[in-house]
Amino acid sequence: MLSLLVFFFVLVITLPLDAAENRDFVDISELDGSLILDIRYATSRNFTGKVMYPVVRCLLRRDAALRVIRVEQKLRTQGYRLIIFDGYRPLSVQKKFWNILPDERYVADPGKGSRHNRGAAVDVSLGDLAGHALAMPSDYDDFSEKAHRDYSGASGEAQRNCALLEAAMREEGFDPFPTEWWHFDAPGWERYPVSDFSLEEFKGENCDVTQKRKD
Repeated sequence: MLSLLVFFFVLVITLPLDAAENRDFVDISELDGSLILDIRYATSRNFTGKVMYPVVRCLLRRDAALRVIRVEQKLRTQGYRLIIFDGYRPLSVQKKFWNILPDERYVADPGKGSRHNRGAAVDVSLGDLAGHALAMPSDYDDFSEKAHRDYSGASGEAQRNCALLEAAMREEGFDPFPTEWWHFDAPGWERYPVSDFSLEEFKGENCDVTQKRKD
């Protein structure tokens, strides 16, 4: 009996960190294939001007993903859609962002880790039922006062759309980030560890990806 307990103890402490840390990640498109993904970091249409992600995917912690899907379902009944810009972000990419823009109003310090690195934050916008983007106070990744939630210089239409999006996200427990109208944190984000597996390595809920943090 003692030898069996020792075996299980050794097994637990030798498991790769990702076996515990990444087990509740999901690909949100596998839960709802109708979601609109406009993953800007898989294109050059972002503040870096470069392709930062090798694939168009939105990975999130399961709880956060289910909340996003509920937001989408409710918005559809009102004649709107969610447009998703970003979800989980590898820590290695976060470090590249920080090297370009070391300003915590817009880019989290990789030494602390971003909510995105935990799979517990999502960047979204609002579209009509056909998926066409609606007016918002600024473009995505506009790191100026126009992106701030208290910015009052946007058009009335943009302000209404921003308020509608924020209200819908808040209803599902998301916390809006003050300097980026598109960024929302899932409740309990702080309980998740920072991860650094690549987007293309993820193979599903029971994936076995190698944790690569080197803090």
